[in-house]
Amino acid sequence: MKKTILFLCSIIIIPILAYKIDWINYLLILLVLLSIVFLIIVGLISIFKSLKRKIFIVPLLIICICIVGVITSFFRPYDNPVINTENLSKNLEYAYKTDQNDRMQLRSFIGYFSKLKQRDSIRLKQVRSNYSQDKISIPIDKFHAGFVFHHSDNSKDYKIASELASEAASSEKLKDNYTVQWLQRASYDRYMLSIGKPEKYNTQNKFSIDLN
Repeated sequence: MKKTILFLCSIIIIPILAYKIDWINYLLILLVLLSIVFLIIVGLISIFKSLKRKIFIVPLLIICICIVGVITSFFRPYDNPVINTENLSKNLEYAYKTDQNDRMQLRSFIGYFSKLKQRDSIRLKQVRSNYSQDKISIPIDKFHAGFVFHHSDNSKDYKIASELASEAASSEKLKDNYTVQWLQRASYDRYMLSIGKPEKYNTQNKFSIDLN
C-alpha cells in the first residue's frame, strides 16, 4: 500500500516539477540513464546468479516516472520572447534572459516541440530595431544585445555581435565578467568562421554550456 501511494505521489509531483522548472528535464534524463545502467548491471549479474524479479521493478518505475515528467515539460507554455517597455535596458535584459532560458529547455532541441528559431527571430527583430536607431550605448546593454545577435544565422549579425561584445568587454565595469569576456571571443570566432576565416580563440569547435 505504501509503495502504491509513493508511486502515485511521484507520478503526480514529478510532472508538475518538470512543468514548472526548466532544468528538471536534465535531472530526469540522468535518472533514466542511471536506472538503465542499473538494469544492465543487474541483468548481467542475473546471468550468473538467480535474482528476484522485484529488483527490476524500482528502476523500471523510476524510468516511467521520469519519462512522464520529461514529456509533461514539453507542453509548458513559453514565456514571451520579448517585452516592450519604455526602458531599453529592461527590454534587452529580458530578451537576453529568454534567449538563455530557451536554450536550457530540452524541447528546444527536439524538432517537433522546438520554437527556438521563431523565438530567436522575434528577439532579433527587436534588437535590430534598437541597434539601427543607435539606442544601444550602455556596456551591459551592448552585451545583452550582442548575445542575441550572436544567435543569428548570418555573417552581418555575427559582425554586429562581435563589435557590441568587444565594446562591452572593454568597459571597466565588465572587464572581469566571465560571460561578457567569453562572448567577446566567441562572437569574434563565429564571425570569422562565417566568412571563411579561421577562428582565433578556439571557441567554436568544442562543447561549451555558454554556447547553447
